Amino acid sequence: MHPILFKIPFIHIPIYSYGVMLGFAFIAGWYVGMHLTAREGIAYRTTVWAYGMVVVFALIGARIAHIISNPQTAQVYGLFHALFASKCEGLVAYGGYIGGVLAAWVYSRIRGIDFWSLADCSTPSMVLGLGFTRIGCFLAGCCHGKVTDLPWGMVFPAGAQASRNPECIPAGAIPGTVPSLPVHPTQLYESAVGFLLFPIAWYLVKRRKFTGQAFLVMVVSYGIARFLLEFIRADSDRGTVFRIFSTSQFIGLVLVPLAIGLYWWRAKHAPAPPVPLTKEQVHQSLVEQGVLVGSDNTRQGKKKRKR
Repeated sequence: MHPILFKIPFIHIPIYSYGVMLGFAFIAGWYVGMHLTAREGIAYRTTVWAYGMVVVFALIGARIAHIISNPQTAQVYGLFHALFASKCEGLVAYGGYIGGVLAAWVYSRIRGIDFWSLADCSTPSMVLGLGFTRIGCFLAGCCHGKVTDLPWGMVFPAGAQASRNPECIPAGAIPGTVPSLPVHPTQLYESAVGFLLFPIAWYLVKRRKFTGQAFLVMVVSYGIARFLLEFIRADSDRGTVFRIFSTSQFIGLVLVPLAIGLYWWRAKHAPAPPVPLTKEQVHQSLVEQGVLVGSDNTRQGKKKRKR
């Protein structure tokens, strides 16, 4: 594990592990989301613009949430550095989710598309991205857990975040100068949560009874899992609310009941999801939108329709 994956030869620019895994998360999530929105009948370019906004505002939201949880970051390094630090450290998952969802909601309102359909189709991407991103956290050494004697406890090298935590090093040692004691690899626990939720989210999108069902189920599922995992995390960047809950636990305490209430309401009042398009219909739609080049028969059919 190392925060720097490699350096570009000759110019020696570092490529950070977390940034690479975050890139994988966006690419994989983008591909899955585009596939599902196409089946939903959402226009290709509409989805591209929506996801572009989601990526930008997810990063901004994740950074802002970190600054709110750790105001000393902005005080020490300055707001610009705290928002756009090159190492990709200091991103809060919940802040990213909230920022991305708000961006999608605003864009949906502007374009007149159904936000809940877009949210459902994006849900598998969200949990898949969680799986990849937390691997990046593990490689970077952030978001570590408490000391444990379990056989899978991980020792982080000197200089890593866990080695700088007085609670995670031998008594009397100088923080940052020695490897950490074995700690819970909470990053990998949460990564496993994301990968395990992915097939469930995929199934729910295909089998949902009303729009928003898959999205709201995942909000509750992730909220509960994250709330429990926070009890064995030990990193100092989590922030506290009322000196009882971590920032993410508090957000979960708000979002989970809200999502349950919305689920109950939408189960009674929300419309059923649209009938998914077949592969042939998706292909034809992309041809008509100018995204794909159609066959000669398709082009001739379009000319006849124009006449």
